[in-house]
Amino acid sequence: MNRFRKIASYIVGAILMGMLIISFALWGIGDMLRIGGGSREVAHVGGIHIPVYGWVGGTSVSIDEVRDRFNRQLDQIQRQTGQRPEPDQALRYGLHLRALEDVLQRAVIDNAIEKYGLVVGTSEIQSVIAHNPSFAGPTGDFDPNKYHGLLQNARITEAAYVADVRRQIASSQLFGAVRTEGLAPISLRDDIFKMESEKRVAETLYVPDSIITDVPKPTAEQLNAYFDASKAKFQIPEYRAFSYVLLTVDDVKDQITVTPEQVKQEYEARKAEFGTPEKRDVDQATTDSEDQAKKIIDLVKSGKSLEDATKEVTGKTDGVIKLGLVLKKDLPAGPLADGIFAAPEGILPTPIKSPLGWHVVRINKIEAGKVTPFDEVKDKLEADLKNQQAPDLLVKLVTDFDRSLGKTQSMVTSAQELNLKVHTVENVDARGQDPSGKQVLIGPASAEIVQAAFATREGNESQLLETPKGEDYVVHVDRVTPARIPSLSEVEAKVSEAWQAEERRKRADAKVKEAADKANGGGDLATIAKELGLELRTTKAVTRYDADTANYLTQPATQQLFKLPVGKAASVRSAEGNVIVRTKEIQPADLAKEKDALERFGKQLDGMVGNDLVAQFLAALRTKYGVSVNEEVFTAAFQPQQQQ
Repeated sequence: MNRFRKIASYIVGAILMGMLIISFALWGIGDMLRIGGGSREVAHVGGIHIPVYGWVGGTSVSIDEVRDRFNRQLDQIQRQTGQRPEPDQALRYGLHLRALEDVLQRAVIDNAIEKYGLVVGTSEIQSVIAHNPSFAGPTGDFDPNKYHGLLQNARITEAAYVADVRRQIASSQLFGAVRTEGLAPISLRDDIFKMESEKRVAETLYVPDSIITDVPKPTAEQLNAYFDASKAKFQIPEYRAFSYVLLTVDDVKDQITVTPEQVKQEYEARKAEFGTPEKRDVDQATTDSEDQAKKIIDLVKSGKSLEDATKEVTGKTDGVIKLGLVLKKDLPAGPLADGIFAAPEGILPTPIKSPLGWHVVRINKIEAGKVTPFDEVKDKLEADLKNQQAPDLLVKLVTDFDRSLGKTQSMVTSAQELNLKVHTVENVDARGQDPSGKQVLIGPASAEIVQAAFATREGNESQLLETPKGEDYVVHVDRVTPARIPSLSEVEAKVSEAWQAEERRKRADAKVKEAADKANGGGDLATIAKELGLELRTTKAVTRYDADTANYLTQPATQQLFKLPVGKAASVRSAEGNVIVRTKEIQPADLAKEKDALERFGKQLDGMVGNDLVAQFLAALRTKYGVSVNEEVFTAAFQPQQQQ
C-alpha cells in the first residue's frame, strides 16, 4: 500500500505540480514560474501564423519564462543537495529542455482555459489567498505583512502570484471533468492488492566479512598488480587555497540602533502574540423581539433558570444554545461580541440585538487572558526589529561593495574600503575538507563558496554571487594544487589495507555461498549458523516493501525474500557482510477480511488511472492546438551558458 501511495504521489506531482498546480507551501511559492511578458517569443501554442505579420490568437511563450524556469530548477537542486549545478552541467542534464517543456505545458493549459471560457472571479482568488495557512499570522488570521514578506523572499511579484492562483483554480475546473470513481477494473484491483498485501516471514543469518581473520598481507607482486589496476581509487584530489568576502545580515546588525520607544511600540502592536486571549463559557437564547428577550431576563431575575424562562416565553424546549468556551474573535464582530466580553458572569441585564435577532446571554465562566510582561520579551522584540531592518541595510552594503569592486577590480581593496573581513582558506578539496578529512568550511554559504572557488581560475576572482538565502559573497582563488595519482610508496599502507579488505570480502562471499548451498541442499540453517558461531534470527511478517533491520532484513533482502519459495535460501550483499535469507512462511492476503483496505486501495488505483487520463488529456490538448518552437531563439538563449 505504501508503495502505491508513493507511486500515486509521484504521478500526481509529475503531472499536476510540473504542469498546472502551484504550491501554496512556503518554499513552493519560490518554485512558481513568473508570469508576464518577455522580450522574445520562443514558442507559440495554438493560433494562426501569418507570414510577415506574425501570430494571430493562441498563447505566446517568452524566452524569459523559460530562463526563469531553468534558474528555478537550479535553485531547487541547490536547496535539496546544497550544491548548485554549473550551467554547462545543467545543460548536459537537459534541464533547459525540461524548463521549455514545463513552460509549454503551462501555455497549453492557459490556452485551454481561454478556449473553454473558464473565468475565475477576484473574490475567489482573494478567498484562496486569505485561507492559505502559509500567510497566517500568530492569531491564525491572514497577515498581509507575512504575505508580502514571503512573496518578496521568494522573488515573485504579487501580480505573478495572483496570476498563478487564478490559473490553479481554473485548472481545477478544467481537469475536474476527469472523474476517478470506478476507473480501475475490479480484477486488476484485486490482483495488485493481493500482491501488495502478501506478507512473508524469513529466517536470517548475518555473516560479516570480519568472520575471515586469516587474510595475509599482500606480496610485493600482489601489491603492485592491485595498485596498477586501481590507481584511480587512491588519487589525491585537487586542492585549492582561496580567500573570500561573505556578506550576511549578521554583518550589519551591529550598525542598527533600535530605541526603547520603538521596542515598546512593537510590543503594543504584537501583544496578541505574547499570551493567551480571554475565553468565556457562554449560553444564549435568541428571540424575534426585544419584548420577548426582556421577559426572559425578568423571569431569570425572579429565580427561574434560563432554560425554563426561555421555554415559557418561546415555547421551545431547546431554545438555549450552549456556545461553550469562545474567544471574542469567534463571535460576530459588533455589539454581540463587545457585549459578551464586557459583561461579568451571570445573565446580561439587557438583551443584545444582532442581525440574527435579540440575544439573551448567560456567562457561566470567564477564563482571563494572560499577557507576557514587556520585560520578558524586550530582547526578542529588539532582535526582531533589527532583523527587519537588516535586509535593507545589507542591500546597501552589497550595492556599495559591488560598486567598489567595479572600480578597484580587487576584492581585498574593496573589502578594506568598506571595513569588511577577508577570510582565507588553505588547501581544501571540492567538499571543503583538508587533506586530513576535516571539514574546514562550516556555516552560511559554505557549500556555495567552495563551489565558486572550484569554478574560478587560479589568480582570478568570481563575480559577486548570492545564495538562495540572501547571502552575498565573492571568492579569489589564490592557488590550485592539481589532482594527481600518487606513487605506490606514498600510499602503500592504504593500498595494502584495501587489498586485504577485498581479499577478505572474496573469502567471506565464498563461505556464504557454501552455507547457502548447504541450506538449499537440505542442511539445517540453525546448525549452519551454530557452526559459524553466528545467530539465526526470525523476522516479523513483512510486505515486499518493508524491512526488519533489527533482524538483518534490509530492503534488498526483502526483495530477495519475495523471490524464494518456502524453505529456499539466498544471500544478499551488504556493505560489510552478507545476509542469508530463507523463506519460512507466506501469509497471503485475505480479501474478505481486508474489505475496507481493499476499497481504499481501489480508490487510490482509481486516482492513478485518473492521473493517466489527465496526462492523456494534456497530450490531446497539445495535439489539438499545436505547438510551434523557435529553435533559433531557444538555442541562442542558452548558447552563452554552453560556451561558459
